[in-house]
Amino acid sequence: MRVVVWNCQGVGSPLTVPQLREVNHLSSPNIYFLSETKNRKTVIDRIARRLRLDNNVTVEAMNRTGGMALLWTKDTQIVEVVTTAFTIEAKIEGNESQAAWWFIGVYASCDKWIRKEQWRVLTDRNRLWGSKYLISGDFNDILSNEEKLVDIGFEGHPWTWSNHWDNEGEIRQRLDRVLGSMDWFQDFESAKCHHIETLASDHSLLLLGTNPGIERKKKRFYFDKRWLQKEGIQQVVEQAWGRDEQGSKLFKVTRKIRNCKIELLKWRNNAQTNSRSKIDGLKQDLEKTRNAGLANKKEKCQDLKRQLANAYKEEEAFWSQKSRISWLRAGDKNTRYFHSFVKGRCVSNRLNRLQRDDGSWTANEEEVVTELSEYFKDLFTSGGKDEMTEILEGIPHYITQEMNDKLTKEVMEEEIHDALFSMNPEKAPGQDGMTPLFFQKFWNTIKSDIIIAIKAFFPLRPHAQISQPHCYIPYSQNSAPNQSEKFQAYQSM
Repeated sequence: MRVVVWNCQGVGSPLTVPQLREVNHLSSPNIYFLSETKNRKTVIDRIARRLRLDNNVTVEAMNRTGGMALLWTKDTQIVEVVTTAFTIEAKIEGNESQAAWWFIGVYASCDKWIRKEQWRVLTDRNRLWGSKYLISGDFNDILSNEEKLVDIGFEGHPWTWSNHWDNEGEIRQRLDRVLGSMDWFQDFESAKCHHIETLASDHSLLLLGTNPGIERKKKRFYFDKRWLQKEGIQQVVEQAWGRDEQGSKLFKVTRKIRNCKIELLKWRNNAQTNSRSKIDGLKQDLEKTRNAGLANKKEKCQDLKRQLANAYKEEEAFWSQKSRISWLRAGDKNTRYFHSFVKGRCVSNRLNRLQRDDGSWTANEEEVVTELSEYFKDLFTSGGKDEMTEILEGIPHYITQEMNDKLTKEVMEEEIHDALFSMNPEKAPGQDGMTPLFFQKFWNTIKSDIIIAIKAFFPLRPHAQISQPHCYIPYSQNSAPNQSEKFQAYQSM
């Protein structure tokens, strides 16, 4: 599980939602606790929709000050939520190996005497949470050594708040942290907390991972339609595709596609097409400016923040393509909707766990892969039935001779062209990362090799016969399979 804890200093800031979207995309948190939101529930509801979070509880701000919000995904089992003036407390249902535990998000007062009273209240309330609980948030230095809580520690820079003043006037402190009870740490002894510096707030964002060993996979190559707006891409593809390759006709095409991928990545780095690279560069410039002893540091930081806000807007075309929504086009200013759509599809397509034949469940991605491999290995292992002639003779024939002649005739260039250009350019790419858009835009460059390879795959066989197909793979888009038999291939006899 991943939990974001952040004093965002106002969710209405132009950089706050882009920062949350970025964390959402890179880390896929399950729970968000936001403090000092400075807004009402209607605004929090809107942000939850943008992040595609199904549930939220809000403590509204008073006179545009304070405010807290807890947001979580539909797969996160939160069974009870309690709010106070400075906390949001959620009971999280455990899995088969861990019991339920409480998450307490804290937004402490800046007043010294109020903070002491708040800590006393927390000390009294922990009797309601049982022995397993986690406390996190902006404590504003209310901690006491008398309370037997374990500081989870951190990775990253050693502070979570800075006033960003010039030169010697800058102050940095660790005001935000994650504390857990001893029993909680027995269940989550490998938990880690990362300090992530943000640009929308003086406070760093805390990213808690209860199972940090589960890492995201490296992203694969994806042909970006924004590249077509840059000069030089035609020459890059022509040179990469024109290299001589050895092997079969189909193998040559795969190698030429690989060459294009490599050269496009090199060209992209020089052309600076990736808006993400621009955003990362601006972040680095902002960090350097913040740490530099400049007299006009504040003005330069504000200018870099304005550039960063514009760079986030440039991501629209990328997310438009990733969402593959055919009824919206780039320029409609729907970046947030595109991102939400992509996240929703990723969530619905994700296979988190499988139930084994003995009733037990897989615990991680590695066990899911092992279970699938073993299942299909057994499925496609021969059962020893070598003679199938008698069985196949009982299957009726539905393909006429006329249909057979059409199916086995030579593939024509016009058919290949029409099939390719009938595809939506932004539909899902193949394993090589190339969308139909790539093949359509560079058809004149690549068509000779493509046509030869396809014709080699469908050789002319004047006496061939097409037999009745007998393999079906049922698939339900609206259900998430628990057992491997839900997605198995059935052979009809």
